[in-house]
Amino acid sequence: MTYITDNPLPLLILIAAVAVVSFLSGVPRGKSFTAVLLLAGIGVYFLEQYLVSPAEEVEHELHVMLDHFKAEDLNGITSQISADSPALVERAEEGLDLVDLSDTFHIKSVNVTVDEAEGEAVAMVRANGNLTLTHHGGATHRVPNYWQTVWKREDDAWKLVRFTRLNPVNGTKMDTFSAQ
Repeated sequence: MTYITDNPLPLLILIAAVAVVSFLSGVPRGKSFTAVLLLAGIGVYFLEQYLVSPAEEVEHELHVMLDHFKAEDLNGITSQISADSPALVERAEEGLDLVDLSDTFHIKSVNVTVDEAEGEAVAMVRANGNLTLTHHGGATHRVPNYWQTVWKREDDAWKLVRFTRLNPVNGTKMDTFSAQ
């Protein structure tokens, strides 16, 4: 389920456009109607800030996980991984040993699909930025990444249960630590 406030911009633009037309129309009640529309726009803005959809929760978890990887905080990463997926903790530890992510490494786009019935969410994540290979002379590379991550709701929190690295060009499956 998505909320209308997941992307309130089209609604806010529509409200603003109708308010401008109402204000410029010269109708005696136009200014009153414009004021009501402006209040409605403000209400939509604050409602958007208040309501958080499951997709937005998962996106937030992705950003938190990236921050944990940048800080090389294995405990933080582990706290976001499902207890049913202990192999992911080992993969995260391997990744932390192989590369250091720079502050420029960032999530470029996220597309989250939530299956409310299963309590799962699939997030397609594009990220890029500089990373340093720790075991290969400290060479720094700008690397695009594309990941499919699967999250499960456990105890009122989203936990990572599996991931797949994908080729950023064609979307085919790749080895997690391949050089491409």
